[in-house]
Amino acid sequence: MLHIVILPSWYPDNANDINGSFFREQAIALKNQDCKVGVISLKLRPLSHFSSIIIGPYDTEFECDQGVATYRKHGIVWFPLMPKLKAWLWERSVNTLFERYVQEHGKPDIIHVHSMLYAGWAARSISEKHLIPYVVTEHSTAFARGLVTKAQKEITKKILMNAQARFAVSRPFSNCLTEFFRVDDCGWEVLPNIVQKDFFDYRIKDTLHQGAFVFINIALLTAKKGQGVLIKAFAKAYFLQPNIKLKIGGDGEERSVLEALARNLGVADQVEFLGMLSREKVAEQVAMSDAFVLSSQHETFGVVVVEALALGKPVIATRCGGPEDIIREDDGILVPVNDVDALAKAMLSLYNNKGVYKSGMIREACRARYGEEVVTQHLIEQYRHILACM
Repeated sequence: MLHIVILPSWYPDNANDINGSFFREQAIALKNQDCKVGVISLKLRPLSHFSSIIIGPYDTEFECDQGVATYRKHGIVWFPLMPKLKAWLWERSVNTLFERYVQEHGKPDIIHVHSMLYAGWAARSISEKHLIPYVVTEHSTAFARGLVTKAQKEITKKILMNAQARFAVSRPFSNCLTEFFRVDDCGWEVLPNIVQKDFFDYRIKDTLHQGAFVFINIALLTAKKGQGVLIKAFAKAYFLQPNIKLKIGGDGEERSVLEALARNLGVADQVEFLGMLSREKVAEQVAMSDAFVLSSQHETFGVVVVEALALGKPVIATRCGGPEDIIREDDGILVPVNDVDALAKAMLSLYNNKGVYKSGMIREACRARYGEEVVTQHLIEQYRHILACM
């Protein structure tokens, strides 16, 4: 039985936390494929949360999460602007927790890092000390957005050069990382995130003849997610058409700005803000809508896009990095980033041609590419090949 330790740079606090939920779902999917799986998660709070410096927590929590041994160690980011010291803090903290993990669960065969900064540095240290290979899947949009500093680039380059395999979650992102690092013999393979089985099991509901036609967007309400452009496009396409609605799920710093925008454009009665949603509520809301819209400026993949496809919904998405690798002609429409006119035109086109998109076909094509068993079996093959070559 393969024994894998997942080492993510961020991880959900519980089953309903969407932050890093796809890491958790992959860990559980590997467990369901008869692998032994553990998770080591370092949960560091920023110094700006001053009260939490005093009251903690600083302990380590253990949870058996659907058969996955999960450790969450809490602490503070003491060196937020000093990448090398931050990497050292990760190395020191994770090494201590890894020793405990080995004592309680045995030595793993392989370590899988999700996002190099800074879990990858800890994995590199553990690999050198214990002679355990590690692989990396990169997810962060920071590389595409030009937010990686020179010091961080030096750290990540050492991480990727010592990894036994490097995965990017989409082809455009793979090309981006290859161009960013320019390291010979360190190519990036494409390995997408999975769609949780529950989304494929959810009954597809016929919504086309049940009242208003609903577009839905699910994302954090931040500038880079582009909901301002989405609301402008919706108002341009469907001003004073009460039979057409837009739902926006999520919360964040831009919520009040977006609510004011909807009022100023005269579509407040047509735009509904759902607030933060649990994973179960995401599936429920998307299933009851008619089409999904992704308006992001940058995405390395687009988990919400494939989840919408798994629920049989056509998708409009920006060409922001990940969706170009996901959306087929039969799935929906791709538009440029930050283009109000193109997005409005796409929303009009999708509504006027709604009968063209076949829910069952959209779902099955998604399952064939992103289903749990398909992706995890490919990953397990990669693990076995690496271990056979050691």
